[in-house]
Amino acid sequence: MLTEDCLVVIEQWEPARHDRSSFDCGVDRLNNFLKFSAKKQQKDDMTRVYVAVLPGETMILGYHTINAGVMNVSELAKPPKGAASHGDIPVLFLGQVAVDKRAQGNGLCSILMHHVFEKACIVGDAVGCFAVLLDVMSDGGEDAFRRRKNWYEEFGFQSFVSNQARMFMTMRQVRLIVEG
Repeated sequence: MLTEDCLVVIEQWEPARHDRSSFDCGVDRLNNFLKFSAKKQQKDDMTRVYVAVLPGETMILGYHTINAGVMNVSELAKPPKGAASHGDIPVLFLGQVAVDKRAQGNGLCSILMHHVFEKACIVGDAVGCFAVLLDVMSDGGEDAFRRRKNWYEEFGFQSFVSNQARMFMTMRQVRLIVEG
């Protein structure tokens, strides 16, 4: 299994090739998404699923999903320069990040987040993107929610004033992480 010195490969998920049958991150909603919904959502161009595997292997150790989205500029405390004070601005939405229990504790979730940031830079350079946006899951109660929220805050995500579960990080911040 994954160790601290082991390199993983992150690649776009291919349902016929990547083995999701034993994936268990400890959160039913994330397990079920990968096992039952991800294939259709990716096929229908609603999301892209990226998986972490060991080189030459097919068993999924972790995954993340991203898709294009928008947020209303009025949700921000201060609109970005050049943006209208109303209306939608483009974002990359991070739907899920999950790591199998057998691979947890070795930094794989941080590696997956860095991959999200790299993809956000590619999207931002190609079509424009103001921020990466996510909703912190509440599954597992208040303590689990707080742990997840704190983890995202360590990367630099900040909550919306109107909704503490919705968080964002500007592309300026994302690029500093990727370049640094």
